[in-house]
This record gives sequence, structure tokens and C-alpha cells, in this order.
Amino acid sequence: MKNIVIFFLMLISFVAAFAQSGNGARYSSNTSHSAQNTQEKNDDDNIKDKGFDIIFAGGCYFGSKYNAQYYNGDYNNENGLDYLFENTYRYRDIYTMIKEHYPFISDSIHYGGPLGNMKYRVAVMIQLGIRYKFTKNWSLQLVYSFSRLKANGQFRILYEAVPGNYHTGMLDNQYILGKEDRSLIDLSVCYHFTTKSIVKPFIEAGVQFNFVRVKSMDAVFYDANKNKLKSYSFINNLQNYVPGVQSDGSIVKYGGPGFGFSAAAGLKLAFNKYVSLDPCFYFNAGKFGLEGYKDFSYNFGVLVRIVMNDSMFSK
Repeated sequence: MKNIVIFFLMLISFVAAFAQSGNGARYSSNTSHSAQNTQEKNDDDNIKDKGFDIIFAGGCYFGSKYNAQYYNGDYNNENGLDYLFENTYRYRDIYTMIKEHYPFISDSIHYGGPLGNMKYRVAVMIQLGIRYKFTKNWSLQLVYSFSRLKANGQFRILYEAVPGNYHTGMLDNQYILGKEDRSLIDLSVCYHFTTKSIVKPFIEAGVQFNFVRVKSMDAVFYDANKNKLKSYSFINNLQNYVPGVQSDGSIVKYGGPGFGFSAAAGLKLAFNKYVSLDPCFYFNAGKFGLEGYKDFSYNFGVLVRIVMNDSMFSK
């Protein structure tokens, strides 16, 4: 994430320097060349009216907590913590570890369900796209976006207490971590409002194809002092785990394709005829390929786009 931020800061600095040099060149012309200036203005209008734009963007992406529940470990999910607690060998390992740090537990522990809702952390979103302008107001664009989302939450462990012990029968400081790669492809129609300043509002709306790949799902166990003890993956059918027996090497991949709709609104800061800086708010309503959680969910992002006109590369 740090490297991405540094990259975009350098890119924005380059754009600002380019814009300043372009503006300096624009206003250094002599009044004796009025005919030439008129021709250049007409050329500028043609550049703005039609042609291609190249889009680079970066910002923050906020995933819906609805999809994050896929990682909560519930037994009804396609990957649940029953893969750990109902596997004889994993259960024995976990029980021994928990018993060592919680001596008031007697002879059994059980999965007690999620504790509250899973939530995604704020993720970095990067975009790369291309736009074709039909007029100075209307355009069509294709944008690819990528984010790596990380979900976190807690689950309970229920236990039988030693007779006469005052403890509640529940450990609630155990954690679940999930990670996924999310790709979005948006085909949108864009409208830029005409103004007399360099600030031009715009809106976008379109359809979306998306794809999610689940990367990891881990149960993380802690002691009473919040010290991490051990983490276990509960993905890829671990209920068949047997110590010392080599697996068949097959890996089940979770996630899949989906679809949805997207929209954006922002301001185009047109420094010159070649480049602009476009801060915007992004929204998408989509169905993602997470089994059991395929209803529409609502996600949004805050982005800064660097938009370069194709004429920049033919100066």
C-alpha cells in the first residue's frame, strides 16, 4: 500500500509539473501572432471534442459487510470452522493448546458461532482505463479496477468449565481473517458538464462484470492476554486432514464471476488541453461470486484519476 501511495504522489507531481509548463507555454505567445493563436484555439477545441483519454487512478475502496460474512466461519458457509472443530486431529491440537492457556476448561470445547459481523478493512483501489469522446460532453469508457480486500471478525468458543469454577463458559477473543482479490470491469457512459472554468463536473453510469478470488481464510487463536497462539486455515476441505499423510495435491478455488452496475461523479480539473486531475466518488451495486452471499451488495470508493488526452503523446 505504501508503494502504491508513493507511486501516485510521484505521478501527480509529474502531472502538476507538466500542467504548469503547458500553461506557461500557452501564455508566452506574442500578440503579433493572433492568427496563429486563433488556429491553436480551434485545434484545442477539436482535441477536447473527440479522441481517446487514458485513465490512471488510485484511492480507497469500501467493501460491503454483507459479502464479508462469507468469512465468518459459520457452519452454513461453504468454508466453515466445522472444518477445524469436527476434524479429529485439528480438534485435538486446538483443544490441547486452549487447555494449556485456559486451565479452567474441563474436557471439551465447541464452536460457538460468530461474534458480531465481519467487516472489510478499507482497501486500496487502483484503476486503468480508456475513454473515447464522441463530443466535448459525451463519452464511453472501459475501466478495470483491482482491490485486495481483507475481512476480520471474531468467533466464540464454548467450553465445559471445571466444577465450581466461576467462568462464563465462553471465550470470545478468537479471531477470523479472510482475504480476497476483487476485479471490476466497468463499461460506462460519461457526461462532462460545460463550464467557463477549468473545473468541470462529470457523472458516469454503466454496467459491470466482476470476479472474486478467495485467497485465504484463517482462524486465529489468542490467550487471555491477547497474545497470539496459532492460526489455522479452514479452507480447501481441511476436514480430511490427517497428520503425516500427504494430501492429493488438489486445491479447491473459491469465488467466481458476478455482475452489477456502477456510477461515479466528480470534478475534472483541466489544467491544460492534455491532462487533468479528476477526484471522484465511485459506487457499485453488484452480485459477487461468493457462495451463499450472491445478493446485491453496495460498495463505494473515493478516487483520484489522472486523465491524459491521446494528443499528449503526439505533441
